[in-house]
Amino acid sequence: MSIKSDKIDISVNDGNNQDSQINNDMNMDNNNDNNIDSKNQSYNSNLNHITSNPDTLVECSSNEDLPVVKSKHKEKKVTIKEDTIEDEREENEKKVEENKNNNEIKKVSFFGLFKYSTTGEKFMIFIGLIGSILQGLTLPFMIKIMGKIIELYMSLVVLVALRNRTGLDDITLKQSIQTGSIPGLDPSVKKLFITKDEFWEKFHKYMLFLGLIGVLAFVATFFMDAFLTISSTRQTTRIRALTFKSIIRQEIAWHEKTSPGELSSRIISDTILIEDGMGYKLGNVLQNVVTFIACFILAYTSGWKLSLMMSIIIPLLLLIVLVMSAILKFYTKKSQDGYAELGGIAQEAFSQIRTIVSFGTEQKEIDRYVEKLRPTKKYGIIKGHTLGISLGLVFCIVYSSFSIAFIMGTRYIRDGKMTYGEVLSVFMGIMMGAMNLSGVGATLSKFSEATGAATIIYNIIERKPLINTDEGYIPDEPTEGHIEFQDVHFNYPSRPDVEVLKGISFKCLPGQTVALVGASGSGKSTSVQLLERYYNKKSGRILIDGKDIEDYNIKWLRSQIGLVSQEPTLFNASVSENISINTPDATQEQIEEAAKLANAHDFIKKLSNGYDTSTGERGLQLSGGQKQRICIARALMKNPKILLLDEATSALDNQSEKIVQAALDSASSGRTTLVIAHRLSTIKNADLIIVMEKGIIIESGTHDELMKLQKYYYNFVKNQEIKIQENEKDRKLEKRNKNEICYNDNFNNEICENTIVSRLSSTLTLSRNDLSSGGSQYLIEERHEKSYGFKDMPWKRYININKPYWLPNIFGFFGAVCNGGIQPAFAFLFSSALNTFTKKGDELTDGGFFWGMMFIVLGVCNFIFFYSNVGGFFIAGEHLSYELRKRMYNSLIRQEVGFFDTNDIGDGSEKAGGNGPPGTATASTGTLTAKLATEASLVIGLNMNIGSIFQQIVTVVGGFCIAFIFGWKLTLILLAVVPFLFIGSYIRMQSIKNRSQENRNVFETSSKVACEAIISIKTVAALNLEDHFEQLYLEKLDEPTKRLEKRAYISAIGMGFSNAVAFFAYMIGYWVGAVFIEKGLMEFDNMFKVIMAIILTAMAVGQSSSIAPEANKAIEAFIHILEIIDRKSKIDAENEEGLTKEKNELKGNLEFSNIRFSYPSKPKVTVLHMGDKTISIPEGKICGFVGGSGCGKSTILGLLPRWYDIRHGSVKLDGEENKNYNIKWLREQIGIVNQEPCLFNISIKENIKYGKLDATDEEIYEAARKANIHDFIMSLPDKYDTLVGGLGTSQMSGGQKQRIAIARAMIRNPKILLLDEATSALDAESELIVQKALEDASIGRTTVTIAHRLSTIKDADIICVFKEGRIIEMGNHEELMKIKGEYYNMVLAGDGEISKKK
Repeated sequence: MSIKSDKIDISVNDGNNQDSQINNDMNMDNNNDNNIDSKNQSYNSNLNHITSNPDTLVECSSNEDLPVVKSKHKEKKVTIKEDTIEDEREENEKKVEENKNNNEIKKVSFFGLFKYSTTGEKFMIFIGLIGSILQGLTLPFMIKIMGKIIELYMSLVVLVALRNRTGLDDITLKQSIQTGSIPGLDPSVKKLFITKDEFWEKFHKYMLFLGLIGVLAFVATFFMDAFLTISSTRQTTRIRALTFKSIIRQEIAWHEKTSPGELSSRIISDTILIEDGMGYKLGNVLQNVVTFIACFILAYTSGWKLSLMMSIIIPLLLLIVLVMSAILKFYTKKSQDGYAELGGIAQEAFSQIRTIVSFGTEQKEIDRYVEKLRPTKKYGIIKGHTLGISLGLVFCIVYSSFSIAFIMGTRYIRDGKMTYGEVLSVFMGIMMGAMNLSGVGATLSKFSEATGAATIIYNIIERKPLINTDEGYIPDEPTEGHIEFQDVHFNYPSRPDVEVLKGISFKCLPGQTVALVGASGSGKSTSVQLLERYYNKKSGRILIDGKDIEDYNIKWLRSQIGLVSQEPTLFNASVSENISINTPDATQEQIEEAAKLANAHDFIKKLSNGYDTSTGERGLQLSGGQKQRICIARALMKNPKILLLDEATSALDNQSEKIVQAALDSASSGRTTLVIAHRLSTIKNADLIIVMEKGIIIESGTHDELMKLQKYYYNFVKNQEIKIQENEKDRKLEKRNKNEICYNDNFNNEICENTIVSRLSSTLTLSRNDLSSGGSQYLIEERHEKSYGFKDMPWKRYININKPYWLPNIFGFFGAVCNGGIQPAFAFLFSSALNTFTKKGDELTDGGFFWGMMFIVLGVCNFIFFYSNVGGFFIAGEHLSYELRKRMYNSLIRQEVGFFDTNDIGDGSEKAGGNGPPGTATASTGTLTAKLATEASLVIGLNMNIGSIFQQIVTVVGGFCIAFIFGWKLTLILLAVVPFLFIGSYIRMQSIKNRSQENRNVFETSSKVACEAIISIKTVAALNLEDHFEQLYLEKLDEPTKRLEKRAYISAIGMGFSNAVAFFAYMIGYWVGAVFIEKGLMEFDNMFKVIMAIILTAMAVGQSSSIAPEANKAIEAFIHILEIIDRKSKIDAENEEGLTKEKNELKGNLEFSNIRFSYPSKPKVTVLHMGDKTISIPEGKICGFVGGSGCGKSTILGLLPRWYDIRHGSVKLDGEENKNYNIKWLREQIGIVNQEPCLFNISIKENIKYGKLDATDEEIYEAARKANIHDFIMSLPDKYDTLVGGLGTSQMSGGQKQRIAIARAMIRNPKILLLDEATSALDAESELIVQKALEDASIGRTTVTIAHRLSTIKDADIICVFKEGRIIEMGNHEELMKIKGEYYNMVLAGDGEISKKK
């Protein structure tokens, strides 16, 4: 409820009234009700004297009975008087409602697609549409002229026939006809007769018209293609930029509800759909509509009765097309959703391949993938049937309708109601109109897809973030750093029913250091996130310099704060760019100064390119400690007034931590510092320590004050200490050695670059551009994927894979071959039927009836062939795609870990269906998830393409046979035109091919930028990097736009040429034909058969000339798929061979000896160099590995479960080389917990079950109890069914995730336990419980543990000290302390209080 007084106005939690609203509106933060209205502004002035006065301290607790240690300052209570709250509550509710309405999804209309176009682009669209209209008119003009030419030919036929019959010349013949001196002449012949000169005069006029139409076709097509393509490219570039701009400005709560992969793929796939809807296809539809209207006008003006009879087919065609579109749209969406989900599953699996390999759950992952893949095959098959039946029916109806024209048309000619030319105009007009209309139907769905995609994209662009970064007060001076929390309540928007902060209050004065400690999940990091304004609090107030945090401009606020998070985030740039990313004007000296402050300078200098070394995607080429120090340097660059350190040193070893801690201590002098720490040694000197539990403050005070209380904090401290009592002499010695230690310390942290890859927990993604010259041959082959063509195709393999689907394939081939005969058959039928028009009386109507029936037969055949062809191949293609995806995934998931180090994984967002980058891999397009998404969908079309090639062969052979049989001379002359018909199509094809290649590269590079920014959205927000990434994204989009535009012009020329050339081909055919008929070398119907056969054949082949590159793409994809399927894993988990033992026979003796090792991704850099050293760990013993971060500790751990195999040295289990054991059995004996808990986006229960697939619920609960996570899980609304969340948006704290990972390892009951920093993310209390659980678990097991906190391994039987890939000390704690070497120094660095160990 809101409480008012004349002095102060604080919102206190009573959020029940709005909870229902929150649940109803997932798009909204539940924090809107604290939008402070204008009335509340008045408190600021009254408040300043209270909050800026250091004497004021608000009690640090919401629970009065708990102990509160008062500050040294005199305390004043803030008096709050209750008052009416109704009006304010209503106002807040109104604001919630208003925001809700603002962000409701608004449907985008078709014209709404163009809302982001400029005036210039609108003008281009206008010119392009004018071009479309003119192009649409060319066909009706041609039909009109063709009708006239046919009538002219009739006259020529009459002339030649009369000449032959009478032997008279033209002039005499004309006079004889006029005088009626030729006996038995039909009256209609009199009408048709013209002389040779009159014929040629008219003929030349019509040829000129045809030529002009050809020129018009060229110009109109050029305008349409070039301008619509360029304007749509420019608009979509702008839309992508705006979408990205909006996405990175949305509040964090919004990001938590969407996956980064989905967002970055939406920017690509949805804008492709929008581009389709506003580009060339728009012109195409307009052209088809204009053609349809003009053809019908032409038909109706030539003979309305006949036109009306033929028009009966239009509603039928429309109905078919609408039904087809609806079904296809529905199932396409389902398929796309399915593939998007599959992309996410694959990306997650590849990123966490080490976890999968360790737990031997390859088959589980394959089953998870295949289960989601299965429905997509079903949807594809339904689409295949729909497409086959619909298109078959369309052609069947169109061909059958010709029968009406011939049966009724011949009757109208006989009765003198119509002429031949008019019947032909009706026939051609309705036929071409109907064909164009069915063409529109197929494309119309593109517009609904475009508006659907735009609805989502434009709503993202227009969505106003609930936390606006651009508004608010910007002070003239930097902040003083006075922080105060007053009764702050908060729940995460994604879990509105779980309250995380339950009314916390504390104060942090300028220059003070306040530390927050407590169990993981107690609300410490949440407090920091509220200070950064990632979320709005539910009630209460957070003040900086006495002013409510929500009044400040967020960008200014964040610029005053330096944040170092628990999970360090770096960007894919050089080290120096990462450090100076939010201070772009920084000099190299300033960068190095910050690095020195963070103790990072020395290790950076040791990297291959020093400060110019790339850190890789998400900083994955550096160890955790190295990343953390770069992040600290980055935070110090801004010289912030407020420093927030959220577990800033959790990833460091003791010595690094000591130095970094010293750096942080010096950095925090003069700054207000808020520290969250699980290692309590790091916060002893804090001015105020606040102990939190479950969202409330239970204790607060200085270290000494809290130690005197001997309660919670005291217990935490005692649990963590290593006590070593030494005499005074040693103390002095320590002081004397201090300088040496510091020197050593730096030395210890100079990490050779070899270790960069050694964080096994990271997903190693080497950017292809960053490969060092030392890449192995294997790598180089991977990089430059060859391009393949027909000659490389392994046809035998292809046929074998297709064998199981022989039935749909046979149908497909049968349909394709028969379809090939349809065009020549149509040319023959059509020209033979036209010849009927030269007959008279009953002969005319009988001929009309016969050919009409023939067209019905042709229509029925076409339905059968088309359905067989499209349906058969589509269904076979879906089966094939399903099979190939399955096999690819099966092969990929079983590859050795090294394979994933040397291949980009991708972000899982690549869409199927060629929307993502296809198989041709350039610099970084060969990501594994992209291969999986796009290669298989490219192969789907291969059967169809091969069928089409057969179809074209039949068409060409059939067409030329007809042409040569009926007039070989004319055929030979026309063959000269055929190459030009091909050339036009070829130019267009090439430019389209290059255009799509270019587009792919644009998408790929920009998508990487988008994905990186979205995954690390919290870091982007904290560092105010929105503008930086926006600029970067724009550069990646703009750079290739000019090239794309040039290509668009070339493509438009090719398109114009191919459209125009057909008209000139007709001109030559008609002209030569007329000469042949006049000279008596050919008959009219034969001439027409030749012209129709040649031109229809050439156009059919021209249209399908795009088959070749499609087939080529498919072949290339198929060969790439085979490369993946055939790649034998170098460490094959499926291999049945090798030793196995009964569980009780395996003892668990481990031995690592003489190992020399380098990673496959950097073969020239040696990571481990043990020399002649041997580590022997007897059964049941505990061995600890310690050393600076990145010295090879984790690497050696990964050798035991054979993530990698060594070439030199040996890893033995019970005296037997680990390579000799059955690998699956070997991995079953090992339980592993990594530093960064790798969990999957499935339920908690499924995650724990990952360790033992057949585990019962009771075993799961038991494992969770052992890992001290059971109670937390039970407190969640969905308990064990709660989803863990994906990368970057997980709903759980690091400690919670880590305990789930520990439960997963525990449930296996393994013989060997490998713990890589297993408790680094836990708070002191959890660590103690989990540490005890791990110690209990390690009884009777051989345990190897890596630790930076030395307290966790002080009781180990053997401790190995690593440095730069070598072992420099071995022994137990006491022995190593006596040596007073490296380990001794580390212990000293780790804990200043050295007292005798009891």
